Amino acid sequence: MVDYAGAALGTAFSELFALVKDLVITIAAFRSQLEKIKSTLERIEPIIKDIDSFNDQLGRGPEEMAPIKELLDEGTGLVIKCKKIHTLNLCMKYTHSKRLTGFNAAVLEKFQLYLQLLGVKDGRGILVRVNVIEEELIELKEWLRPVLANGGAFQSELQASGELAVPAAPDFIVGSEVQASLSKLKEQLLEEGASVIVVTAPGGCGKTTMLKKLCHEVAIKGKFNNKIMFVPVSKKPNLTHIVQKIYQHNRFKVPKIKSEEGAGYCLQQLLNKIGESPMLLVLDDVWKESESIVDKFVCNDIKDYKIVVTSRYEFPQFHPVHHLNPLTHDEAVELFRRCVTVDNRGLGVPDATLLNEMVEHCKRFPLVIKVVAKSLRGKNYAFWKKKLHELSEGQSLLDLETEILDCLRKSLDDLDGDRSIKERFMDLGSFPEDCKIPATALIDIWVELYRLDFDGVRATPDLHELDYRNLADLVLPRRDSRDDGDESYRSHYVTQHDLLRELAIMECNQGEVVDRERLILDLMGNNFPNWWKEQKQQPLRARLVSISTDGKFSTLWPNLELPAAEALVLNFRTNMQTKTYALPEFIAKSNKLKVLIVTNFSFFPTELSNFQVIGSNLRRIRLERVTVPFLSMGNLHLHSLEKISFSMCDISQASTSSDAKISNAMPNLQELDIDYCNDLVILPKGICEIKPLRKLSITNCHNFSALPEQIGQSMSLEVVRLNSCTALSWLPDSIKSLHNVRLLDISECLNLNALPDQIGQMINLNRVNMRGCLKLSSLPRSIMKLRNLRKVICEKEKADLWGILKDTLPSLDVTLFEEEPSLDWLW
Repeated sequence: MVDYAGAALGTAFSELFALVKDLVITIAAFRSQLEKIKSTLERIEPIIKDIDSFNDQLGRGPEEMAPIKELLDEGTGLVIKCKKIHTLNLCMKYTHSKRLTGFNAAVLEKFQLYLQLLGVKDGRGILVRVNVIEEELIELKEWLRPVLANGGAFQSELQASGELAVPAAPDFIVGSEVQASLSKLKEQLLEEGASVIVVTAPGGCGKTTMLKKLCHEVAIKGKFNNKIMFVPVSKKPNLTHIVQKIYQHNRFKVPKIKSEEGAGYCLQQLLNKIGESPMLLVLDDVWKESESIVDKFVCNDIKDYKIVVTSRYEFPQFHPVHHLNPLTHDEAVELFRRCVTVDNRGLGVPDATLLNEMVEHCKRFPLVIKVVAKSLRGKNYAFWKKKLHELSEGQSLLDLETEILDCLRKSLDDLDGDRSIKERFMDLGSFPEDCKIPATALIDIWVELYRLDFDGVRATPDLHELDYRNLADLVLPRRDSRDDGDESYRSHYVTQHDLLRELAIMECNQGEVVDRERLILDLMGNNFPNWWKEQKQQPLRARLVSISTDGKFSTLWPNLELPAAEALVLNFRTNMQTKTYALPEFIAKSNKLKVLIVTNFSFFPTELSNFQVIGSNLRRIRLERVTVPFLSMGNLHLHSLEKISFSMCDISQASTSSDAKISNAMPNLQELDIDYCNDLVILPKGICEIKPLRKLSITNCHNFSALPEQIGQSMSLEVVRLNSCTALSWLPDSIKSLHNVRLLDISECLNLNALPDQIGQMINLNRVNMRGCLKLSSLPRSIMKLRNLRKVICEKEKADLWGILKDTLPSLDVTLFEEEPSLDWLW
């Protein structure tokens, strides 16, 4: 490259170009954006050279190009900042990725404009290069349009990262055969060419665990970069939904697909579009009945495209095949010892003979070993003998999988004499296979079923207990979200191995249908169980009812007598022909119903109808991915409702007027949670008339721009959470009247440029989270009055703003937000 020493513009360009070329190789987190910038700089490098030559010939100084030099200097500063960002810092990655993209657009646009103004493009060679830049700018704007449409950039970024991104790698893997398979798989993936590789083993052998580890290998990540997709297929795959998620993951406009044939066509089109560089697709947990779905993903036209299939079955037409067998005895003993040990301390593991027998009864399967071993942590010899006796019973089993399930079931029989953990475990069966279960949904159920406190504080230890015993995985959020002070667990998710889910459902299905405490129904089309279709059933005694339907369900509900039901979970999918999902009429007669959870597992929101069946006894409602105008609820009588949650919903009439007052419909509401509802622009002022409201959470709503001035009337508010509302630029002055607020979360409000002058009147404010408030450059003097403030979360450059309180509030903890230790909460 030409040395531009002595030329101000050339020097600025040189520094930036050298830095970008270096970081494209070394920093994977921003590689795609940096490569675009590198391409742009390569295009304009000859123009910079010509400008220097042109100015020398005419005796011009560098001042005419000062605006471009300033832009290049800004770019250098931005790229240096990106170099310092940790690869797991999603929020900083998001904001700086957007900045890099914006910088690239600005360079292209400014060169186009300034070169025309300066007349530099009069030369034929330069004119050609400018035309190329114009074309590049058009392409960039076209690329940006679907990403930024409807203000949903951040939502798309999060969902794309979460849905198909590789889950976190396991802490360790035991087994020489696993290590050998891992090494061989790695070798095959690093080879060039297209292939389908099958990893087969019975459930619980560690197939998925091995693939998680493999996808995090440095060499694999180096080759496939951001083209690794981890797709859970499971027992009842929905090709349309999978294809739509792949489109979203790769930041393309998601198509509305009407049929499976259409899904196959769209998939092939996309694969050809994104397959220019090496690509790895993991199809996890493919069942024998879904063998044909693998064929849909094969595309021989792609040069370096690898598909890895994990399955309990072997598919003869695909090669090579890796058979993953159970652990050897010694390996199983090693894993058992690891899992029965707490904090690297042995807790009285009995003699080797007893340990060896226990391992053999676990069939040397990793999943069984983990569950059984964790149930024995800290137990004495007598307890071990009792457990071994239980595992030794009933050996006349039909097949290996049944034997594994039976072994797991026996590990549940005595959970420290505390049946509540087994009860919570069985509740997880209410949600579909391979589902990320929102922790707040479980807490909502448990609070009402087990008569716990309103906020669910007594429910959260049970989440950790299930995780501790390996009966489920509690996926943690970002560090700062965990430490928000109200223990809401609103960003946590729970996942469960499919064998454990089968076990939970087996336990729920014990006894006659009429006598079960939990009724879990998974309907295919309109195929209702005989006992339901015949309409002759006695009133059911179930307290928890879960009904899942697929895209072929007509929503014509037969009657169901549920006089004892306290929690109803409705899981559904719709197809393109199904415009609405009707709530079942039998809800109206379920007089004890306290919790209603409705989740649409289709890609696009579906209109929710028949809302009038909801009775006044309900205390908690959670709606996900449905269309339900919030203010239409003003016509309902939800006088017992204490909490309502909307996630990824269209609540489009939330900012319009209505004759029915929402405060009259739900006068006892204590918590309102609105998350990822992009059509929310302004919170209805009627919400402020609900006097008992204690918690208000509006998060990830990227078109939300204002709280109503009447918010000051909500005197009972204790928590105000507005994080990632990127269009929010101001807070109303009346917020000063919220004297009971103890937590204010304005994190990632990128356009918030000031706090209310009299925020100091919020006298009980205890915690403030303001990380990512990029435009917030000063604080009002009234913060001196925040005598109860104990914790502030912000970036290093914002910490000095709070220095004024150091003398008056020596106990104030200003926590610097620098990086996220985990992105597991997205998986």
